[in-house]
Amino acid sequence: MGRWSDALPATVDLLAAVGYTAVVLLATLSSLDGVSLAAIALPFLLFVPGYAVVASLFPTRNPEYENHRLIATERILYSVVASICLAIIVGVNLEFTPWPIRPTPVVTTLAIVTVVAAVIAWYRRRQRTPTGLGQPSMPFGNSRATSGSSDGEGIQLGTIVVGVAILVTFASVTLVAAQPQRGETYTEFGLLTENEAGDLEASGYPEQITLGESEQMYFTVTNHEMETTEYVVVVQLARTAPTGEVIDRTRLDSYNNRTAAGDRWLQRHTVTPVLEGERLRLTYLLYRGSLPDQPTTENAYRETHIWVDIT
Repeated sequence: MGRWSDALPATVDLLAAVGYTAVVLLATLSSLDGVSLAAIALPFLLFVPGYAVVASLFPTRNPEYENHRLIATERILYSVVASICLAIIVGVNLEFTPWPIRPTPVVTTLAIVTVVAAVIAWYRRRQRTPTGLGQPSMPFGNSRATSGSSDGEGIQLGTIVVGVAILVTFASVTLVAAQPQRGETYTEFGLLTENEAGDLEASGYPEQITLGESEQMYFTVTNHEMETTEYVVVVQLARTAPTGEVIDRTRLDSYNNRTAAGDRWLQRHTVTPVLEGERLRLTYLLYRGSLPDQPTTENAYRETHIWVDIT
């Protein structure tokens, strides 16, 4: 009973850190947002991960017996600095992963770091003493006699660790800043025609086409997805009801192209209608990757169209 009650105070801070981490992680995964989520997550981001890491580096807390001692003020300062560095490092390095820089990936990554560091701190405290109170045996002399040099070594080690963390933080920020900014990924998709001067413009679309004849058109796809993308464009001619419901639909052609990030795919093509009627919808459907069995405006990634009379 005595051993358990003595060991509990030495681990209660680690249990509190892990417990608070679980609360923040659950709040992030829930429907909370805005001020409510910030009020719960901000103390975690600014203190808890760093505290766990500092505890793993300086596991004992008893100022009378521990070798690598940090006073409370130093421990708090190192914890805040380490937490800020960890948050920045995690945030900027998510730029190189498939996950976006959003609360859930950031908090999840920091929660993993916190739990791992807390386990290491608990293990090191347990290794130092049977009770976990940080009172190790001192085979080379009295602990008080050597505490000055040990404390100095511990503080120097902490300073080095914090300095390295700051350097890694700045290196990560610099590396991301040197990369093309990802921002919002999207694809530009539009229709063009050729004017009398031979220039392409987003106007002058045909309003009437004779059945059996052809019309030259262009469509353009500009890749801002920040990665090479396989595009497919389907050209359809559809007859619609006044409500907008498609009554009859026929595929005129389809095209595909593998477009690198930042590149533009310009495709010249011929429109040869096979339906007759007024206000038929000439529709262009853009897809990324595979093409569905039934291409429609509802399942397309992008869609554009013009209205033409086929006589």
